[in-house]
Amino acid sequence: MQQATVAVLFGGRSSEHEISSATAGGVLGAIDRERYNVIPVGITRDGVFVLEKDDPARFRLDADKLPQVVDNGSRIIWPMPGGPRELRVQRANGSVESLGEVDVVLPILHGLHGEDGTVQGFLDILEIPYAGGGVLDSAICMDKHFMKIALEADGIPTAPGITVRRGRWNAEPGVVRGEVAELSYPVFVKPARAGSSVGVSKAHDESELAEAMAVAYAEDDKVLIERGIVGREIEVAVLEGRGSEPTRAS
Repeated sequence: MQQATVAVLFGGRSSEHEISSATAGGVLGAIDRERYNVIPVGITRDGVFVLEKDDPARFRLDADKLPQVVDNGSRIIWPMPGGPRELRVQRANGSVESLGEVDVVLPILHGLHGEDGTVQGFLDILEIPYAGGGVLDSAICMDKHFMKIALEADGIPTAPGITVRRGRWNAEPGVVRGEVAELSYPVFVKPARAGSSVGVSKAHDESELAEAMAVAYAEDDKVLIERGIVGREIEVAVLEGRGSEPTRAS
């Protein structure tokens, strides 16, 4: 069987850099190397694309020291649109070598500049296939405010909530507090465009609201406040079918 070449893209500029790196460690350890040739591409906190070592242990999740991508001097050279999907690397000494043609990219990125449609648009421009949602899907799903609008428009109930921009909170905190009280406590306060529970707090009463807002605004200038819902948490994976095959849900 001819091996397909998979570029695993991870790290990134968001506050979830370490979580992305740890996720990539799990992916690198799970890929069947008899079926796939793997190219680990890390993105540093400064947004530099580097060639990483194909070593899952280097990115294993360790509570004492979370993994991250560091600048090792290499630079990934992406292909031009319309031509061969050949990925190249410039080494720290200036030499350039081919890594082969990429069949698909796995964007194992969390947060902004990864889950929000930006890297998906980048790969679309380069005409390189990738796993996961496209630009619009990713952008809507990343923004909790617009995701709620999309779900409610399709008749899917969501937790009662309000979206508060930083400027409004600074200008009329009393009005916002009143609107939150109408939701009834406890409430969850979360940045609209962050993931992995980053910046999320539970405010049990009004005395905890200001601190929760400050934590959320440290991640985003748009904050979603939702009434706490008691119930089971159920995660569902959805995989689009190939060609005429139906979509599957777990």
